[in-house]
Amino acid sequence: MRFAGKTLLVTGGAKGIGFAVAERFAAEGAAVALMDIDEGGLQAAEAALSARGTTVMSVCADAGSPEQIRDAVARVIDHLGGIDVAVAGAGRNSPNVDFFDLEDDDWDAVLQLNLTGGFVLGKAVARHMIATGREGAIIFISSVGAVLGVPTQAPYCVSKAGLGMLTKTMALSLAPHNIRVNAVGPGPIKTDMTAPILADEGMNRLMLSRTPLGRFGEVSEISGVVSFLASADASFMTGQTLYPDGGRLALNYVMPPTT
Repeated sequence: MRFAGKTLLVTGGAKGIGFAVAERFAAEGAAVALMDIDEGGLQAAEAALSARGTTVMSVCADAGSPEQIRDAVARVIDHLGGIDVAVAGAGRNSPNVDFFDLEDDDWDAVLQLNLTGGFVLGKAVARHMIATGREGAIIFISSVGAVLGVPTQAPYCVSKAGLGMLTKTMALSLAPHNIRVNAVGPGPIKTDMTAPILADEGMNRLMLSRTPLGRFGEVSEISGVVSFLASADASFMTGQTLYPDGGRLALNYVMPPTT
């Protein structure tokens, strides 16, 4: 019950890694606020957590809209009394096209949600934490794509690389206020986003050839790292990105898949 008496706000909380984070914090005693653009998914997620006795609320909002983010943060503070941990989990892939075929609007949309949305959320939550004297934690969901380039995912990779520097600069700015800022950069994880890869045998084997542990990760393996970074066990960590990636970043060649 490391988070008893604490409140979590997670964007992209209706499913995938975001919902896994909500489940983990709820299991450890936190009240949970879910933010997502998927209203039906939000209702199902809220019902699932509520059935387990969790204090939970949901806000249907676009995590790429500064106005909607700020409104959601204000509603959570008003309803649950404050925010102690914020996790920016909302994100999207780029259209799967080569760099030269990428439309300007697609570039803007990915950067707006994946990078600008995290900046706006972090700033809004940090102002609240400072005003109320909270020693809070802000965590961004990044990706190994912040380090490893993909020619058909330029906006995605750039947005995640930007999150890495946002993590560092925000951490330095907020350190005097005892607010820690870190990020988690997953490798290949079983989510709706990677479902097409899992369903394609060729793509599946290609991905696993770059993953020494020989499998896709589970969302629970990411939520565990997030909960660690938000906990007192990581009280001297800030400005860091941890990469639960099955060994992918350490690999300098390809590995035969084991599954």
